[in-house]
Amino acid sequence: MRRITHVTIAFALLACAAASTVSAKVTSRLITVGQDFRIAGKTVSAGTYRFAYDDAKNELTVSDRKTKEVIARAEARAEKSSKGTFPMLLLEGESAPLSFAGLSFDGKQVIKTSAAASLGQ
Repeated sequence: MRRITHVTIAFALLACAAASTVSAKVTSRLITVGQDFRIAGKTVSAGTYRFAYDDAKNELTVSDRKTKEVIARAEARAEKSSKGTFPMLLLEGESAPLSFAGLSFDGKQVIKTSAAASLGQ
């Protein structure tokens, strides 16, 4: 009887472990960008795009709002935003097209591409 109880408990624990798989959280937002910008070595023209961040892959994806076609993918990382608010979309540079520097979701999570991914290397 004791052996059956141990086997039953072992199967129950196994079932619980299998049921609680790690799920990736993909956060996305539609953003209208008023000027051309560069991300992952690609120039993206002004328009409305879906910016999606996959925290399991550490990847930022930019896709067309209407066609759902992926325009660019870049390695990225999430950080807690520091004091104050972070702009929804941050572009930087001295000449057009500006380079993608960061993205904020609800002012809490800041997504930044790595330097190599931003330069297309």
